[in-house]
Amino acid sequence: MKNAGTGIRSYLFLIVLCFVSVAPTSAFAQSKPDWQLKWDKVLSAAKKEGKAVVFGPPGELIRQAISEGFSKAFPNITIEYSGGRGGEQATKLKAERDGGVYSVDVILSGNQTGITQLKPMGALDPIEPALILPEVTDRKYWRGNAFEFSDKERKYILVFVKQVKTQLAYDPMQVKPDEIDELYELLDPKWKGKIVINDPLPSGAGFVSFQWIWKVLGPDKAKDYYKRIRTQAGVVDRDQRRQLEWIAQGKYAILVAPSDTALQQLLQRGLKFDVLAEFKDYGSYTTASSGAAMLINKAPHPNAATIFLNWVLSKEGQWAWSKAMNHAVQRLDVPTDHLPPYVVPKPGVKYWISDSEENVLRSSEEERILKELFGR
Repeated sequence: MKNAGTGIRSYLFLIVLCFVSVAPTSAFAQSKPDWQLKWDKVLSAAKKEGKAVVFGPPGELIRQAISEGFSKAFPNITIEYSGGRGGEQATKLKAERDGGVYSVDVILSGNQTGITQLKPMGALDPIEPALILPEVTDRKYWRGNAFEFSDKERKYILVFVKQVKTQLAYDPMQVKPDEIDELYELLDPKWKGKIVINDPLPSGAGFVSFQWIWKVLGPDKAKDYYKRIRTQAGVVDRDQRRQLEWIAQGKYAILVAPSDTALQQLLQRGLKFDVLAEFKDYGSYTTASSGAAMLINKAPHPNAATIFLNWVLSKEGQWAWSKAMNHAVQRLDVPTDHLPPYVVPKPGVKYWISDSEENVLRSSEEERILKELFGR
């Protein structure tokens, strides 16, 4: 019996020893929070996919900031970044999808592109299910303690930039700011032929600026203003970089509705021109510029897309974006002291909000008259 008791004790000792050997690893695995387990799984799959294809705004500064910043954080995943005007990128995406090609994972662009082109073609997936990192999902890091969405469903187009729209760019050798700081001063005969208008028909800054005029003046006054500003224009153009180069070269005096994305990129490159952020009489409005994130459905690299989306919405990603673009972002933990003061919304000032789907979509009446005046 004594030998039998010794054998049982030895057997129990071996069981305890095995448990002690295994328990730390098992307990560690079980102690990981759910988000970490999900993140590890998605990250492992993303590394196998190897890359994410991202459409974003044009410019070498933002391309470099996004590509290098993400690669430093995730060296096993490559970013294929394609920069361009949002409307043109959406047209390319539609042509691909019509042909059965699905090559794009994420689009960072203006909310107008999302509302007027990407959403109607059914190309967007809900964003929130793809957000995993606590520093992204915790609303305390975001202005208003909430995510801001442009679409009425509040699912597809996440706005991460909120800044004051620059109304005009101008050549200070030809124009004094107090000559153009009221909306109707642009109709002065002395500016006839000296104004460039950023075409209001495609999605972009021109689209929204004319929409704003329609809202602040009302339809009757806006229709008259549209006709009169059209006769003032020396040219109506869609190349947003070229428009600013013309102003910097002195070819034209005033640019109506400059692209904030192109403007800030070229200012950082050393081009010389001045800006008017707000009109004295009618103010301005807030815009997402090109700072809206959209997750493309039927994406070829869905896991890498999820990793990228979480990174670009993290503090690190938003800081990289803000520095490269001079954009005021929605994250509260990203500083603004590097930004031009005129892009940061002033406390207590009521701005027209251009980002909502309601304010993006034009009435049939406005669409008709703009096509009559600016159609090609």
